[in-house]
Amino acid sequence: MKNNLGVWIDGTKAVIVDIANNSVIEVLANIDSKTNHISDKEVGNFLGAGHHNGDERTYEERRKHQTQAYLNNVMAKIKGADGIYVFGPSEMKTHLKTYIESDKKLATVLKAVDSADKLTENQIVAAVKKQFA
Repeated sequence: MKNNLGVWIDGTKAVIVDIANNSVIEVLANIDSKTNHISDKEVGNFLGAGHHNGDERTYEERRKHQTQAYLNNVMAKIKGADGIYVFGPSEMKTHLKTYIESDKKLATVLKAVDSADKLTENQIVAAVKKQFA
């Protein structure tokens, strides 16, 4: 049996469904969200007209590194797949697609990338089974 995997992904977690092993793995993102970010009024250098400098660049750089670590973690879990289906509600699926396409072996097994709403675990498993039926 082929090792087909489905990955539902957003900015908070990825749910990886392995049909052959009948398993579901959840990978948490641990990415800072804007709502957890300290207000621009409280930090950085005041530049006038309500602008601050310093913390915003630090925040964006930290978020970029956290996103890269998250996607690398997901990539480590899907290595060796014979077929990969990526779907989810946010732009994170597009970032994962780019990572997959940069890996020569995985790029050939990427079957589809689709938009999908927030789903329950059972709905995610059903969508992956439907894709590879």
